[in-house]
Amino acid sequence: MNKKIYVLASALVVSFFFSCNNDKKETFTYHKVVPAEFPELGIAGFNFPEDSLVVNKWIRTSNTEKIYQHGWGIWTGLTSETNQYIPGDKRPLRVFETWLTPEEIVDSIKNVPVKRSNRANLKTPNQLGHFISNQQTVNDSIHESVSYSPGAASFAINNKIFMATTLLKYAKKENRKEVPFFPANAITIKPVFKVLASSGGKTKFNISAWSGPTDQLIGYPEQDWGSFVTVDVAEGAKTNGTTFSVNDFIHYKLNNEDAFYFNKEFTENSGNKFNAQPGDYVILVGMHVGTREITNWTWQTFWWDSKANNPPLPSSKEIADLRPSELKGAARNYSMAVAYYMVNPNEPYTGTNITGEPNYAYNPYLEAGFGPGTFNDSISYINTPGGKKIKTFVGVRSNCMSCHRMASINPNALNTANTSVTPYVGNSFVSRNDTLFKDQLLLDFAWSIQGNLDTLGIKSYLANLNK
Repeated sequence: MNKKIYVLASALVVSFFFSCNNDKKETFTYHKVVPAEFPELGIAGFNFPEDSLVVNKWIRTSNTEKIYQHGWGIWTGLTSETNQYIPGDKRPLRVFETWLTPEEIVDSIKNVPVKRSNRANLKTPNQLGHFISNQQTVNDSIHESVSYSPGAASFAINNKIFMATTLLKYAKKENRKEVPFFPANAITIKPVFKVLASSGGKTKFNISAWSGPTDQLIGYPEQDWGSFVTVDVAEGAKTNGTTFSVNDFIHYKLNNEDAFYFNKEFTENSGNKFNAQPGDYVILVGMHVGTREITNWTWQTFWWDSKANNPPLPSSKEIADLRPSELKGAARNYSMAVAYYMVNPNEPYTGTNITGEPNYAYNPYLEAGFGPGTFNDSISYINTPGGKKIKTFVGVRSNCMSCHRMASINPNALNTANTSVTPYVGNSFVSRNDTLFKDQLLLDFAWSIQGNLDTLGIKSYLANLNK
C-alpha cells in the first residue's frame, strides 16, 4: 500500500494529555498500528510454523545446518519491513515492532481497548530482577520490550493466561500441572536496546562489543569485555573497523511518546541516570526468540556483532555462513546462537541421570553478566558420557531452553510478591516432572507470564475458594 494512502487511511488523530513530574502537559498524536503476521519469505526450504516432526527429526539426527537455517529464517521474518509507519518516522515498522506487549494483552483480557500507536515502550528486563536482587554485575544500560506474535497474543487473550485467577483455576480446580500449550504459530520475543543520548548534538557513542566468553566461572558483564565500538549517528557517517554508522544497527529515534514513557519508567528509581529526550537514537543490541513449533519450543538468540561474518562463541562462522540472501541490511549484522535441545545429543522430555555434552546458547547483552548466585549451582551442571561433571552456574554457560523450562508459579502465593520459587538454571537437562516442580504450575516455558501476572480479583477468588 502506498505510504501516503496508508497514513491517511490509518492515522487516528486523537490527542491524549499526560502530566509530567514538572506539571507540563505532553500531547501525543496516536496512529493505529496493527500486529503483523509472520510474513511469507520465499526462502527455499524454510517454513513457519514448521511441522514438529520435521524439526524433531533435525534434532534427533543432529542436523545443525537445518536448525541454523531455520533460526535465520525466523530472524528474517521478524526483521522484515511492513507497510506501516509511525507519523514522522521515515522508516517503516518491522514485523516484530508491531506486536502486542503483555501489558496490552492484559488490557485486552480486561476489555480495555488497546490503542497501539507506537513501538512498544522500553522497560527494565524482568530477568534482571528474578532471584538476583543482590547481583551487582548485571548490565543496567539495556532496556526491553517483550512482545507476542498475533498467534501467541490471541491464545493469551482467549485463555486469560496472564490472570492470576486463571492460573489458580488451573492449579486448584482442574488440578493441572501445566497451563495449556500455546499454538504452533506462537512466537515470543524479548528485544533489548540501548539508548544513545544524541538529541543534544553528540554524534559518537562507545558501546561494548562482544569478543567471546571467559573460561572462568564468573559473571562477565559488559564492562569486563575489554572491547568496544563507536556508533556514529551523524548523517552520512562511514563505517570502518572500529566505527560503525547507526545504519549498521536496527534502530529508531525516540518520539515524544517514547521519551515520556521511558522517563516515567526509569525516573521512579531515585538512582536513575537516564533522561531520554525526543530525537535520541535507540539501537537494537539483542533479541531472544522462542517459537512453539516443538513441545520444548525452539530457542534462538541474536545480538549485534562487529564481526558478524565470523563471530565468536556462542555463535560461529558455520552459523553465520548460513544466513539467507533474503536477510539484508542492518539485520545481517547480528549473530545467532540456538538451543533446540538442552544437552547434546537430544534428551528425552522426562528422565533421570541424563548424560550429554554442553549446548551453550545465551545472549551476551542479557546473560553474560550473570555470575554465581544467579543460577542454582546444585542443579546447574552436566554429566558427560565420559563421567565428567561440567559446572554451568554462570551466564556464559547457560542455555535458553534449560532456563525457560523452569518457568512456573506457586499457586499458593499468587497474591504475594514471590509468585515463583523455581530458580534459574544454567545449561542442564531439566525434566518436566522434576521434583523441583512439586506443587508448582508450569507455564509452558514462558517466564513472561510470571513476570506480567495480573492479580485483579485474586483476593476475592481465594476467599470464595476457601469457603
